[in-house]
Amino acid sequence: MAKAQGAIQDICERLTDVFRQAVPRQQEAGKGPKRLSEKQVASTSESGLKRFFEAARIEREQNRLGVISRARVAFGLQQRLLSAGYPPALVKQVLFAMLVSAFVGKKR
Repeated sequence: MAKAQGAIQDICERLTDVFRQAVPRQQEAGKGPKRLSEKQVASTSESGLKRFFEAARIEREQNRLGVISRARVAFGLQQRLLSAGYPPALVKQVLFAMLVSAFVGKKR
């Protein structure tokens, strides 16, 4: 069980890193010489989420995660994203989409 828990933690850490790179927090998105418009932030977030969901799918398939393991990853990811300062509404939306795709998504 300890080995499995360590694997879950590793997956959570990798997915958190992918998410943080793909979807910058709002205050980070507007930094720099030119602030991004709301439309640009939304577009960047949408493409970033696609990259994140693809990374999550790859993790699921490579690690052969079952339903319980997927739920553990989702919970660990939720805790990490909230700790990183992402808005609870965004975290909830992302994790809901991730869980839905885990349960009803097509298996390749």
